[in-house]
Parts: sequence; C-alpha cells; structure tokens
Amino acid sequence: MQCYITYSIKGFLAFNDENELICEKLFPEDEIINRLAEIAQKHIVAEELEIINEVSKSFDEIIIESNKRLSDYPTDNIKIQTPNQGGEYLRSNYDKFGLNQEDITEIYQRLAIYKIKKESASEDKHLIQAINSIDEIDETISKLIERIREWYALYFPEMDVIRNNETYIKLISQNKTKEKIIEAKPDAFPSNVLDLEDDINPQDLEIMNKYAKSIHELQKTRKEIEEYIDEKMEAISPNLKLIVGPTLGAKLISHAGGLKRLATYPSSTVQIMGAEKALFRHLKSGDRPPKYGLIYQHPQVRGSKWWNRGKIARILASKISLAVRRDVFTKTYDETAFDDFVQKVEEIEKNNPFPTKTTKRRKEEKGKSKNKKRKSKKRKKRR
Repeated sequence: MQCYITYSIKGFLAFNDENELICEKLFPEDEIINRLAEIAQKHIVAEELEIINEVSKSFDEIIIESNKRLSDYPTDNIKIQTPNQGGEYLRSNYDKFGLNQEDITEIYQRLAIYKIKKESASEDKHLIQAINSIDEIDETISKLIERIREWYALYFPEMDVIRNNETYIKLISQNKTKEKIIEAKPDAFPSNVLDLEDDINPQDLEIMNKYAKSIHELQKTRKEIEEYIDEKMEAISPNLKLIVGPTLGAKLISHAGGLKRLATYPSSTVQIMGAEKALFRHLKSGDRPPKYGLIYQHPQVRGSKWWNRGKIARILASKISLAVRRDVFTKTYDETAFDDFVQKVEEIEKNNPFPTKTTKRRKEEKGKSKNKKRKSKKRKKRR
C-alpha cells in the first residue's frame, strides 16, 4: 500500500490512494515561519519525522514531496516525487483543509521578510558593503582631490610640490593661509615663496579651506572603514585574511556574493574571479584564457616574474579555497598556511629563473596580436 505525504503552511499531511486524509502533524502557530524556513534550507523538521514514523507502520511505500535527498531520510520505504498525488489534491482543495489563498500569501510574505532579515544580519553582508564603500570612497576622493588641486593652485601654485594627496589635503584643511602652511612644512617650499603678494578674497580662501576639510573627513572615514574590514575579516575569515590580507579577502568575498558561496567555488574559479571579460573573450574568439583575476593584486603574484605568475596564481587559488573552507566548515586556524605558500613560491622562482621557449613564443604571439589590433583600429579611423 502507498501513502502520499505533502506539506502546507499548516503542517504535514498524509493521504491514501483515494485522497483521504489519514494523518496530519501541524506546526505550532508561533513556529510556522521558522519551520517553513528550515524546510527551504533542506532540513528535516520534527513534524515531518513524526508523520513518516506514524504512517510507516501501516503503509509499505511512502511517496513524499521533498527538496531533500533519499539518503537524508531514516527509512528505506520512502520515494521522493514532486509533485505527488496527495500534494496535487491538497492544492486543488485548499478550502476542505481550512486554507485560503489570502492566508497562504500572507504567510509567504512574512517568510520572505524573515529570509531578508536573516540574510542581512549575516556578518559577511556587512563586510561586502564595507569593501564596496571603500571602492566608491576612493573614486570620490580621487575626483575631489583633482578639483581642489586645480582650485587651490589659483592661490598657492607652489603647493604642487606636495605629491602625497593625504599630506596635501591635511595641510590645507589645518592651515588657512600659505604662511601657516609654510610654517607647518618649511622644508617643502623655496625660501622666496612668500615674496609674492597675496591677491585673494578671504571668502574664496575660507570656502577652499572648508572644501579641503570635507575631503580630509572623508579620508579619515576611509581609514576607519579599513580598520573595520580588518577586524571583520579576523572575526569571520581569519584563514583567508592570513593568506591574502583583509582588503583582497573582502574583495573576493564581495565578488562571490558571500563567504559560504566562495567556499563552494573550486580553486580554478577563484583563480580567474574578476577576469570574466577576458574569459568570455576567450570563449568567444579563442584568445588565450586569463591566468588570474583579482588575485593579481596579491604581492606574491604581482611581484613575481611574468612567466611564473600563472603557476603562483594557481597555487594561491588552491590555498584560498582551502582557507575559506576551513573558515566556513571546520572553524580551525592554520598558522602555517601562508609560510607554506611563500615557500612554494620561492621554489617556483628558483626552479624557473628564465622563461622557457614556449612562454617566450606566447609573449611574442601576444605582442603580434596587439600590434595587429592597433593597426586595424588605425585603418578604421582613416576610413
């Protein structure tokens, strides 16, 4: 004999071959949302186990609507079928079981809100927002500094000798006049810089000073976010932070969409994350595939010889995958992971001091293809 198990917002129901309700296990009123969320996450809830144990005494085969695997269930007489006969009958006759579409819609709206709140509360989501904020702040500061340099040069053009942007902004924001700026940093300016008379409206000088202060505050905010990212990475992903540092680690998590999602990626995917355009170009036109993406920012990859970067990137990607999985699944910390990586990098550099004939040929081919593209662009422009 067969029975059919399905579930609704009320709980689990079992039907026989004639679509007669033979058993039901209802969710507690205050636990409906939690139970539905657990089911969505492929967990077996208490009511599901109870109804399976009860009907298995009278029926040889249990056909259940489920998003789980057969191996997740404790008994052997279960068959997964979605949808099944009982589920179809339930959904066609909600009124018979005290259900209506308005109640179902309301429950699933509450479930959606619950999932959003739970997702937004996860630590890595805050980390993703923080690292994205850093990128946007950098872009904003770059544009603002370009503007203040051009503007302040109308009053004090000699300030261009200060190449460091943070020092430049700090001097202007903390000192209103050129005399005070020179007093604060006398070694940076020639001795005759004060010989020229000032010809500037005090109102203009005041607004430039306030503008510089706003940029300085933005720079301070950026440093605070950097410190926050460092602390957050140490808390949620110490192994990844050890291998790649807090900033690059946060970028990898952001690009993947979360720490758990990054943990599911193979090392080959981690290696080219951030180089999707080059990958699609390779798939479309047959160009050489990319060897690295975001991980090029790692000093061990960026600072190595060009013919060894692919090998080092591959090792780094495998170390990142292991580190993230350790952070997510085992919660253990491997202090030797970075030293092992550095040792392997040194071995690669030692064993490959010069490029092979193959790598030389590839570089030459790459240079030729670039030249061809440039020539074709020039021809198009002439036409």
